[in-house]
Amino acid sequence: MSASAPAHALDVDELRAHLSRADPAVLLAVLAQVTRDASVLDEFGGALTHVPDPPELAGRTDTATAAAIIDRLVAALTADRTPESGPAPDDLAFFTRLVPIAMGVTPGPEYYPMLLEQGGFQAAQPVEPLPSTIDLAIIGGGLAGIAAALAAQREGVRYRIYERNDDIGGTWLTQTYPGVGVDTPSSYYSLSTEINPDWTSYYPKGGEYQEYLREVVDRHGIRQNVLLGTEVEALTWDDDAARWRIRVPDADGTRVEDAAAVLTAAGYLNRPQYPKAPGRERFQGISVHSGEWYPGIDLTGKRVAVIGAGCTAAQIVDAIADDVAHLTLFQRQPHWVAPRKRDSDDVPEHHRWLGRHVPFYANWLRLKAFWGSADNGYPVVIVDPEWAATHRSISPANDVLLQDCLAYIDRTFGAGSELAAKVTPDFAPFGKRIIRDPGSYYAALTRDHVDVVVAEPAEITERGIRTPGGDLVEVDAIVYATGFHLDFLSDVDIRGRGGVRLVDEWAGNDPRAYRGGTVPGFPNLFVANAPNANPSHGAGNNFGIEVTVHYLFECLRLLAERGARSLEPTRAAYEEYVARIDADMERTVWRHTPTAHTYYRNARGRVILACPWRLVDVWTEHRRPDPAHFTLR
Repeated sequence: MSASAPAHALDVDELRAHLSRADPAVLLAVLAQVTRDASVLDEFGGALTHVPDPPELAGRTDTATAAAIIDRLVAALTADRTPESGPAPDDLAFFTRLVPIAMGVTPGPEYYPMLLEQGGFQAAQPVEPLPSTIDLAIIGGGLAGIAAALAAQREGVRYRIYERNDDIGGTWLTQTYPGVGVDTPSSYYSLSTEINPDWTSYYPKGGEYQEYLREVVDRHGIRQNVLLGTEVEALTWDDDAARWRIRVPDADGTRVEDAAAVLTAAGYLNRPQYPKAPGRERFQGISVHSGEWYPGIDLTGKRVAVIGAGCTAAQIVDAIADDVAHLTLFQRQPHWVAPRKRDSDDVPEHHRWLGRHVPFYANWLRLKAFWGSADNGYPVVIVDPEWAATHRSISPANDVLLQDCLAYIDRTFGAGSELAAKVTPDFAPFGKRIIRDPGSYYAALTRDHVDVVVAEPAEITERGIRTPGGDLVEVDAIVYATGFHLDFLSDVDIRGRGGVRLVDEWAGNDPRAYRGGTVPGFPNLFVANAPNANPSHGAGNNFGIEVTVHYLFECLRLLAERGARSLEPTRAAYEEYVARIDADMERTVWRHTPTAHTYYRNARGRVILACPWRLVDVWTEHRRPDPAHFTLR
């Protein structure tokens, strides 16, 4: 999706007009890549500086240097021939010189291979077809399933996607509540091999993201390998055949298909969760969970209660506040809310135009967005015990974010006000998933027709919601923005070697996994969005997905190299890996904010969702499997 126009198609005046608005540091990196001439970095790099331009750094230079860079780039982009010598755009040594120029930072040397991939400059997988005896079943047609399908096509592996809905898209198909949108920067929240230069918003609404996924699927011909409306009921390992038996419904009841390997890509937040208050079925008005929104709901002019205060509730309140007669937010526990860093979320036209027409431009925008939301945030989740002993925050880095959020509360509600007290958490930022204000969430709470009730509903009646104090809030509609049960594959009957059930391996809501979401006793099974797989201090879900997909195919490559038919982690490797996760988790915010009600922890207090490590460490550990950690048969 990041293809650039051929040289003869570019209007030079239009090209110059858009280049004149662009970051000269990024343009210099692009110039070096297009011309394959590293000398331009020495020629112009000394005239560049970088200044804060939240959430990233922006390059600056003098007028003459900017004009010279643009002149050279226009000439290169309109030339009849492409340079045939010089460093390739994805040459690692060359790229290492480009990053400080384009981004204004000099990462540690361990970061450059990861950044080369995450910028979309180099695909993660070597293009070496695997044996035709290996085929892959992908359970779920959302972002993870699509990423796996693309990798399978690159590898020459036969695959089939089983999708229970009537279209691909996963979350972005099923979540249609008002205001639903992406809260990770759009230029980064995408697949690194499928960069979209044409996002209309830095944080697009769900429909635009769904269209991105559909376009990727259709352009690559993936849809012909998708079984829509097909929910996998059971997975059973056949040890003699070394294949997974896959039970799915059909017109006559059920049928069984099979595959050598399986990737579960269905996510873990699928089953709506409701508050414990009795009487929900008695309510006479509109009643809907955010995850089961349906067409035709009209809240205009109605008295509406929204239960919940997380990201979904914030997006819904932001979207409907202007239209309803009265809105009551039942805030069971406040979240930290970060202010927007830009005045507008609209992507400027020059970024979109240059992304469509100038090679590598969209790649650098993606990489800058990634770096701004990646390991820079890691210190924010790591505990400084001495600091934490006397502060609500857990470290000086965490306190910077806390003070930013507190200042936002004071600006919006007034320092010391009753409403400011209601929305201020008593735990450190990141103790619960932090919210980015979609635009007017906090502002909406200050409106005369909006109330904030700091309480769990005590009872649902025919006419509304009764508070713990006995007051009845009469409403015409109740929106349950109360999240989902955390289900790690508990809704699928998965039986591994010897008939052992995965739900028994993970008994007590205590899911665990080795690298790639692998589990001993479950050969050739990989879990995208596995327990403790996605670093939660930064980046996005797409990062963890790409890491897992890469590891999956490297494991299949190991199978082929060893002439084996099945692969699973040893019990010792699995337990050592999980023990290391748990030990390192002890120094993170998720273990030091006991008052934060979060689905990241299970009932015993073990953190089962977040990952305690830097992105670069997770990425590096998943480059290739260690044969000593696996049993191959």
